Amino acid sequence: MDEAASLTAAARPFIDLIDTLRAHGVQQDLPLPQIAVMGDQSAGKSSVLEMISGVPFPRGSGLVTRCATQLIMKRTPPGTEWSANASVSWEGPQPRAAGPVKDRASLCAAIEQLTNVLCSNTKNGFSTDSIVVELSSPEVPDLTLLDLPGIVRTTVSGQDTSVVRDVNDLIESYLGQERTIVLAVMPANQDIATIDILERAARADPAGERTLAVLTKPDLIDQGAENEVCEVLANR
Repeated sequence: MDEAASLTAAARPFIDLIDTLRAHGVQQDLPLPQIAVMGDQSAGKSSVLEMISGVPFPRGSGLVTRCATQLIMKRTPPGTEWSANASVSWEGPQPRAAGPVKDRASLCAAIEQLTNVLCSNTKNGFSTDSIVVELSSPEVPDLTLLDLPGIVRTTVSGQDTSVVRDVNDLIESYLGQERTIVLAVMPANQDIATIDILERAARADPAGERTLAVLTKPDLIDQGAENEVCEVLANR
């Protein structure tokens, strides 16, 4: 067994323990280690998640992610089949859309359907309950990610203004947890100095010890701005 495989095997029991504790709501009283994906709306969070998991997450403009999604990935031995299960975190009966899914496209559809179930009856179209996706495949890492709704600054016509406060409160609650690694997703064609999630992360994590930035949309970099982006990638 090589070193990487050995580390993966050693880490798996701890990841399973954390996922089990989270499933029982322990994080309400005891902050658990986790990686939270944060960023502006349409920053490319869905593309990052798809790159890691192979799942085509719902995407589009505006508030596509309207509740948190916990993605639990487990690497299985080569030759084993891809499998996934989707559910919601509430204590009541699971919706009809919950349960095992047959392929990646069906999982994307299930996430959309469960999002509608959680958010359709709320005042602002946003829910504090979460979707839980359990994914097993030889092609995924042993990793659990938490995808949060994109930062909301203004509301659109027909959208309740409380969504701005609710989404911001959710994001800030994770930023403030010292055991949360912030995966800050930001488009490469935007001025780094204006990116909201980096400013928020800097306040919560001044030393940058638990903040990891991911640049997306490199194909949209303006001509002449390449050097600036390279400086960012070099942490300068």
